[in-house]
Amino acid sequence: MLITKFTRVAVEGDTTDGRQIERKHIEQMGKNYSPVKYGARIWLEHLRGILPDSVFRAFGDVVAVKAEETEIDGQKKMALFARLAPTPDLVAMNKARQKMFTSIEIDPAFANTGEAYLVGLAVTDSPASLGTEMLEFCSKAGDKNPLNAKKQKPENIFTAAREF
Repeated sequence: MLITKFTRVAVEGDTTDGRQIERKHIEQMGKNYSPVKYGARIWLEHLRGILPDSVFRAFGDVVAVKAEETEIDGQKKMALFARLAPTPDLVAMNKARQKMFTSIEIDPAFANTGEAYLVGLAVTDSPASLGTEMLEFCSKAGDKNPLNAKKQKPENIFTAAREF
């Protein structure tokens, strides 16, 4: 089974659709997540099918998460990182350069704990969170990233555009 490196799936602060991702929620998800307690599945655009052969079936699992500070645009931000176990269908979708980013599903008061928990993860081409990393499902994917040719430097990260 393929397990990915830790990939940045969300960053605290403004989103492209006007919402806010709270720092405390990212910290709580990083502290509380356990696939033994409740395993988050990977969904296509947050849609859940009921049949295993549906277009909207699960495309893998979140096996671990952690919260860490990262620097984006010169500012320290709390970010959520996840290790994923994608299905072969999700890997194939990724190779076709479809659904290259993630979008988190947060329960802010999971199971009456009063703390946030990651209950799902979607693959999408239009993430709401700024600073999400492009999914890469092989050990040498970094230099095969389809957007590398568009970057000024290989270590540059693309994020969502923001209207001003």
